[in-house]
Amino acid sequence: MNATISLQQTEFAHGEAIRGIVSWHNAGDVRKAEVRLFWQTRGKGSTDVGVAAAETLELPGPSDERTFSFPAPQAPPSFSGRLVSLVWGVELIVEPGGSASRDIVIAPGRMEILLDHPEWLEMPDPAGKEAGGGAGKNPLFRWKSPGTDS
Repeated sequence: MNATISLQQTEFAHGEAIRGIVSWHNAGDVRKAEVRLFWQTRGKGSTDVGVAAAETLELPGPSDERTFSFPAPQAPPSFSGRLVSLVWGVELIVEPGGSASRDIVIAPGRMEILLDHPEWLEMPDPAGKEAGGGAGKNPLFRWKSPGTDS
């Protein structure tokens, strides 16, 4: 099977639309085709995986092309550290046939959080809200309020 995932962009802020096109060319009939938005951990220790959204593609043909759209979830954000990373992805699964996936970033400011750089922990809240409330509250980080040292 030959499968591709084409995306308009690969970095997203929370709430933005993740849009793209999936296509496949299979040697035989296709029973099921599904596009998934998922996250997984990579690094030391066991791998965790979560599916945030999935769309079953109705009446898939042996060779087909479809559009998809998912809203970027609020959490967890994409991050990388020395021991573990959390990576978001879009996956196409064709049965029988196989699968294809593309890594994407979902994080404040459309930038992966680098845990080796602690300034991320003190960055201004991208939604303009102070820590402790509102749309900009991120339970993983204490956002620094603009113009303060705490």
